[in-house]
Amino acid sequence: MAFTYEYPRPAVCVDCVVFGLPSFSRMAGKKRTPGLSVLLIRRLREPFAGHHALPGGFVEIDEPLEAAARRELAEETGITPPHLVPRGMYGDPGRDPRGRTISAVFRAVVWRDSHLPIAGDDAAAARWFSLRRLPPLAFDHGRIVRDAWESLRREVLCRPFGAELLPGTFRAEELAWVYRAVLERLIDANQLANRLQSRGVVRPPRRMAGESPSRDLQWNPTMYRKLGRTGFDCLDLGQLG
Repeated sequence: MAFTYEYPRPAVCVDCVVFGLPSFSRMAGKKRTPGLSVLLIRRLREPFAGHHALPGGFVEIDEPLEAAARRELAEETGITPPHLVPRGMYGDPGRDPRGRTISAVFRAVVWRDSHLPIAGDDAAAARWFSLRRLPPLAFDHGRIVRDAWESLRREVLCRPFGAELLPGTFRAEELAWVYRAVLERLIDANQLANRLQSRGVVRPPRRMAGESPSRDLQWNPTMYRKLGRTGFDCLDLGQLG
């Protein structure tokens, strides 16, 4: 016997906030903050046809939320980031003129030059926009982007960050580039490296006897995972400039 539910049911959606960083090799050495970009589509259909919005859509009846987010992102932009993390639920009445919808939001951070969007499905266009120069967004997507960015800034200061962007061995300048982009301020590479080493997040590579000291750094996977769950004493921006 089929089960029937007597109360009205809202639709469930997913929306994806994908932040893009400019490549380090293309911008290295410039005394500036690189800044983030956000991946947006231009909607093909109503409501808000012709307006820009986050990639996303409705969850299918037998689909896990993250799978839905990956599907919608790939269908509308052609982009498949290696990491998608959940970053909140949005469900205020009136957010969608079609009816009551609740959206699960997922976030990714990628190298922009390695992820070139190609519009598909119900997206008329897909492209990167500067976070500081976004067009008006459909639905409540402007609020979602602001919340996702604030969450990312807090995460960068209070939890390990960067392993999804940098290889196992990297330079302090590369790590500082990532932090500069997210925090939108100049970060001293050595100060940042010293403070993350004191928290056990990064460490110098092991050296063989007789080898000269290296300027490279490596992640400490054990501490990275542990502090990713618990967090650490937040970095003081005043000590990183």
